[in-house]
Amino acid sequence: MKGHRFVKTVAILPWKRYAIASLVCALSLACTRTVNRQSTLTTANASDAEPNISYGELIFPQQSDYLIIPVGFQGDGKSSKSVFSQDVYRDSASDRMSLMTIYNLIFHNRRTGESHLLLSENTLISSFHLINEENEAGEPIKNQFVFLEVIPEDTNQDGNRDRQDAVIGYIADTSGKNLQQVTPDNTQLVFWQIDKPLGLLLMKVLQDSNNDRKFTGEDDISFIKVPLNKLGIGPDIITPEMRQQINQRVKL
Repeated sequence: MKGHRFVKTVAILPWKRYAIASLVCALSLACTRTVNRQSTLTTANASDAEPNISYGELIFPQQSDYLIIPVGFQGDGKSSKSVFSQDVYRDSASDRMSLMTIYNLIFHNRRTGESHLLLSENTLISSFHLINEENEAGEPIKNQFVFLEVIPEDTNQDGNRDRQDAVIGYIADTSGKNLQQVTPDNTQLVFWQIDKPLGLLLMKVLQDSNNDRKFTGEDDISFIKVPLNKLGIGPDIITPEMRQQINQRVKL
């Protein structure tokens, strides 16, 4: 008949209903698995997130146009903490920064606005100190230096970088330039002291003399002397001839 349209009704057989339902269910499960997998990856990435970068208090070396800003992250109870001390004065900054793990220092010239990092590559700074070289009268500061104790790697391979590993000494001026290594590679800096009247840096280091990547009582000890006006790795106070005689035990 004209003026009317007939709509053909399609009947879905029972086995087709079952097939469609199965397909919908499979797609639903696939989507659920994808969402769950993405959630797991997100959680894993969040748990592996590195600590937030932290900046220490401003440090103002005396008679210098530069200020120093330590860069690192707040300690988590597992990481090695850094130590800061000043030779002339101390304040609460050293206490606050003792909670940080420091891996570089920013030097900023307050007059020119120039800024730079002390280290070309970030590494664990176990401690750093401002030290002064006095004149003969011991009154005004002649020169001031930044002395660092750096742990470059996990020497003993125990999974931690700490004072049980090699500890290397470095020194720079308070402009953060002229950085010089003052103790040999693969040694552990144990003690250091400034002879202010003579302008000498004296250090006691433990050598890995048996090459077992550990620093123990079985290893040799060296005493190194570095003039502050001629920075570099200084000679061992104990000469090879002296060490040979020292190693000849006295019979009791």
